[in-house]
Amino acid sequence: MKIQPVGMGIVGVLLAPLPLMAQYPIIFNNVKFITMSQEQCEQRAEVAMRQAGFTEDFEPIGRGAFGVNGRYSASIRCEAGRGVVFFAVAGPDNATSRNLVVRLQRTF
Repeated sequence: MKIQPVGMGIVGVLLAPLPLMAQYPIIFNNVKFITMSQEQCEQRAEVAMRQAGFTEDFEPIGRGAFGVNGRYSASIRCEAGRGVVFFAVAGPDNATSRNLVVRLQRTF
């Protein structure tokens, strides 16, 4: 069976939207102003990450902590010299990502 150019055009039109439908992680971030030392912030980041449930692949990183909770990953970055700590959560669901970043911030 020979595929006609028109048939290929129809297949192309049907497949073209597929990349648009790919699901990208939703990333939410937040900040909190702090008055603690860099070392205290980094220690608090590790504790907060664990208490918020991001215990999979947990790892202290250069200026904070990283962890995973199911399909969601989180990062806390301390910039005590600037008086701020950053929180970020990425995952497939908008509302859940938002709620998790708020949980991280409150736990900190």
